[in-house]
Amino acid sequence: MSDKIKKTIQFILFLGLGVFFIWFSLKDLNLEQRTSIIENMKAVALDNRWVFLLFSMIIGLFSVVFRALRSVQLLEPLGYKISKINSYHAVMICYLANLAFPRLGEILRCTFIQRYEKVPFQKTLGTVVTERIIDMICFGLVLLFALFLESDKIAMFFTSNIDNASNGLFSLPIILIIIIIFITLIIVYWVVKKHIKEWKIYQKLKNLIVGFWNGLISVVKLKNPFVFILYSVCIWLCYFFMFYIATFAFPTLQALGSSLWIASLTCVVVGTVGFIVAQGGLGAYPLLIASILLLYNVNKEVGLAVGWVIWTTETILYILGGIVSLVLAPFTNPKKKLDEITAEI
Repeated sequence: MSDKIKKTIQFILFLGLGVFFIWFSLKDLNLEQRTSIIENMKAVALDNRWVFLLFSMIIGLFSVVFRALRSVQLLEPLGYKISKINSYHAVMICYLANLAFPRLGEILRCTFIQRYEKVPFQKTLGTVVTERIIDMICFGLVLLFALFLESDKIAMFFTSNIDNASNGLFSLPIILIIIIIFITLIIVYWVVKKHIKEWKIYQKLKNLIVGFWNGLISVVKLKNPFVFILYSVCIWLCYFFMFYIATFAFPTLQALGSSLWIASLTCVVVGTVGFIVAQGGLGAYPLLIASILLLYNVNKEVGLAVGWVIWTTETILYILGGIVSLVLAPFTNPKKKLDEITAEI
């Protein structure tokens, strides 16, 4: 099966999952409730409430800047000092591409850095994987913090929505199959390892893995780990304030009072899962936001409206930002482009 076919199937599956979540969130609603969702979404345009969404987008832009600066830091221990503007373009293009195909953004991000900064693809990929691991650690810490503040509500949500889906996931037969496959691979490797070393593809694969590993462990060689941690904190603070500021566009949510910021934190934590399970969070993100807000006595129609408006705001940000970066990248790298032309001549 060719890569194009695999990517097409993957795209259809993720897009189909998003469509399923849209259907699932609307299937039990009558015409009046669906109309209420639309009216709540339209209400954002009244009394200049859309300004809060604009502020939310600006904060989202800062999250991209902090991620780009953090990426620069990860490449420094490997001996590569890339420009901050190129790092920003690479991250923004990554977000844009991921809206179209899952994980395509990471590939294009590494390709972009390789083209304009001459950093080997595998080393950049290693740092990108490192970032994802760190993001998961940060997500875990934010989740623990949210659990500390709202343990009852989050536990209630996950218990009712995930436990049933996870039943039998780690059953004994599956574990045994994984162990058998792992042992078989080890045995096969030891039997043919002498012959494998003679293959050209082995050397290429070895170089790829070594470069990838160097990028992966770059985090332990950081020149300024405190700044790196600060960037990571700022990224997640931006995620929180992106959502929190956007809630002010909905007068209904103001009734939550001081609980609004805790509700926003809970939504950020659970909403992140939506971007993982569905293409660009399509369908899943609004459904999860509505499910969380229900725990704060916000009716489903308002919750879905909030989820869809904030999801649309973020999506517009990444689409416009990605397109702008694609257009500006050649102009912000005129010298590099000239060097390429000279080399070809």
